[in-house]
Amino acid sequence: MKRIFSCLVAFSLCGAPVVLADHHKKEEGELGLPTSWKNFLSFKRKQKSFGVWSNEGKTTDIWEGIPAGLDYSNTFTSQLSADGTKILTSHIMQTADGTVLSTGSGMETWDPKRKKIVSSSSGFDGGKFYSGSAELIGVDEGEDRWKYTESISGKTYEVMVTWKSDGPDRRSQALSRAGKPEKVTVNKFTRKPRVKKSKP
Repeated sequence: MKRIFSCLVAFSLCGAPVVLADHHKKEEGELGLPTSWKNFLSFKRKQKSFGVWSNEGKTTDIWEGIPAGLDYSNTFTSQLSADGTKILTSHIMQTADGTVLSTGSGMETWDPKRKKIVSSSSGFDGGKFYSGSAELIGVDEGEDRWKYTESISGKTYEVMVTWKSDGPDRRSQALSRAGKPEKVTVNKFTRKPRVKKSKP
């Protein structure tokens, strides 16, 4: 899930730290939980969250494996699996000279035993392996909120992630460390146009 998080995953990743914007201030109780995978997919389609998204910014200290203060560009992809049972995500985050700061992939699906939407992800931040898991804690037609737990270099920490639809081709992502809700990183994503296949 990470910087992408269908969002797994994850995982823009890092923009400038800002005061939590009004559009990310919904109380957790105002968001519901899906009762099935089909119900969750209905929300995701209404959010128009599938596709290839990009953003640019300056890294913050939200992620353990990525140093703060670096200019970056990020490409994040979210798509439904061929069998329709999972949402697959991937991302690559790099500096202007092509140095890869972060790359990884993830998956969101329905856990029938827990009756919850969960996700898992893994990849490399600064060349160091990370792995993460997340649980959906709220969703509606405009946003979804996750509690993400990541482990890297022997350290485990939690990040609260909120994705919000700002229009057909725009999304925003708010990130905050557990225990530090006042320090928030907000990233703005723009949908990349589909690449037209050339005729043979």
